[in-house]
Amino acid sequence: MNAALLFLHLVGLMLGAAGGFASAVIMRRALVLPADEAKVVRGLGPILANVSLTGLVLMWATGLILVWSKWGGIAALPDMFWLKAIFIASLTIVTGLIHMTYAEIRKGNVALAARLPRLGPMAGVSALLAVLFAVLAFN
Repeated sequence: MNAALLFLHLVGLMLGAAGGFASAVIMRRALVLPADEAKVVRGLGPILANVSLTGLVLMWATGLILVWSKWGGIAALPDMFWLKAIFIASLTIVTGLIHMTYAEIRKGNVALAARLPRLGPMAGVSALLAVLFAVLAFN
């Protein structure tokens, strides 16, 4: 059972990373496109944010189950796990802010789109550091 959970956990990681990396690439591309084409490309942002969110939710669900099924609870977790947990919490908060920003943009507050170039890299750095500390914790 733990192998299946770890598999699903890694699928979540793939979804999260795919959405984030794709968003970074296409948003950079949108900067050099004509305005009408850039608008279409930027329209993919919320879709890719949803792909990332799906991965994050999958990682949370499987990660919590793995903590109990494989490690027997939080007392047995390696110290590096807690550094990983800090960056998972950071990633979760930034992901929430990204989704709140897209919701406000849909309501007509397009000025908030200026947040996205800062939030995206914050999510990326949080995810990268979470993976680093996961490797160090569970190597």
